[in-house]
Amino acid sequence: MNSGISHSTSFNQQPMSNLYDQCLTRPIENGPNKKLHEGISSPELPMFFLLTDSHGKYLPPVFYTSSYKIIIKPISGLQWNNQYDKSLCAKSLILSQSISSNLSSCAGVLFLIGTNSVRNTSAPRIIEQVEDIIDLIRRNYSNLQQKLAISITSVFPCVKPSKMFPSIASLSSNINSYNSLLQNSSIQKNFSMVHIPISINHLNNDGMHICYPYRSILWESIHQYCDALIIKKSTVIRALPRSRAAMSKRNKKQHEKLNQKRKNCSLIKYIDNIWTLKNLKAYLKYKQIKYGHLLEIRRNKLHLYFNNMIQKQQAERILNFIYLNTNTFSDWCHTSTNKL
Repeated sequence: MNSGISHSTSFNQQPMSNLYDQCLTRPIENGPNKKLHEGISSPELPMFFLLTDSHGKYLPPVFYTSSYKIIIKPISGLQWNNQYDKSLCAKSLILSQSISSNLSSCAGVLFLIGTNSVRNTSAPRIIEQVEDIIDLIRRNYSNLQQKLAISITSVFPCVKPSKMFPSIASLSSNINSYNSLLQNSSIQKNFSMVHIPISINHLNNDGMHICYPYRSILWESIHQYCDALIIKKSTVIRALPRSRAAMSKRNKKQHEKLNQKRKNCSLIKYIDNIWTLKNLKAYLKYKQIKYGHLLEIRRNKLHLYFNNMIQKQQAERILNFIYLNTNTFSDWCHTSTNKL
């Protein structure tokens, strides 16, 4: 497992987990892992919130480790957007009381949503819905501004056609398009994408849900993802501790260094009123003088800024013996006209 989290993360397939098996088959009150589920609150631990469709309904609702806890909210039939039923609409739920309390206090949110959407909506339209939700989250939850704070899983394979996509081929094409567009969106909108290694061979007879022996792949992937995210977040935190005074001092030094560079790589020429900025740019191009940028003309002074000292020295060799007066302007205009 790669511990780094980028815009896309994938995990290797794992065998049936003993811990997962205990979570699902043993009563919590009698099981040896009681502290991992309920009854022991650890407010100091960072919390991750998983909002999922029916793929996550067999996962434990709360799970504790020594480093973090996961709260899982499964909603069968959940879609990114459902205009007919707000209880199945992720966009509506984002600001609901039951969900917002978790979102406002979590270290990161992971969305396991998409299967119901890709069966009923075209991929480009779904991506628009996803991006609207990303913007909605960042407008309302100050703790979820960073890339690592919002993660979305890719959609698993599905071989259960729908009215919108009546063939397996058309449905698969929409899923592939969605996953590809989601990856592009994760870069543009700055969120993380998680690939969970579920294949067609792992699906139940209904062609949509995960068969029991392979549910641990989902659980282990989520667990590994949170482990990796904790490591990544702690690395970022260790790299950030700068006091305001230190940051102010650093910024001041950088500003002074930049001003000195601008001073060293600048040149001032006096010009007559006849020259306009447009004329000067054309004249410099005519003289094959390379530069960074020009400032607006002030008090008959042309300020040239160069990208490096070599450009400045080359310009000085050409301009040192040239006066940008009316005569030079007339000569240049005459030469340019003759060339035309």
